[in-house]
Amino acid sequence: MLLGKKNHHIEKVRNEGYNNGYNAGYKHGKAAGMKMATLSIAAKFHGLDKVPGIGPKLIDKITTHFGKEYFQEVPDEYKEAVRNAKGS
Repeated sequence: MLLGKKNHHIEKVRNEGYNNGYNAGYKHGKAAGMKMATLSIAAKFHGLDKVPGIGPKLIDKITTHFGKEYFQEVPDEYKEAVRNAKGS
């Protein structure tokens, strides 16, 4: 079965829609991945202040160096995800 020429307007709109959807998905995935990575690191830093030899001054230096986002409260579902991914 032979098809005629493709309508270039339809192809252009189809490709634009595909590209827009791809870009939106990419941005969403990137943001979700960064959030998960940040919370994963924050979960590993949780309890650092209870380690002998690490006092308030050192905690302040570490917080200043890495950023406050890594020392935020970590939701339970992320703590569970970090526990399940111990090798990471």
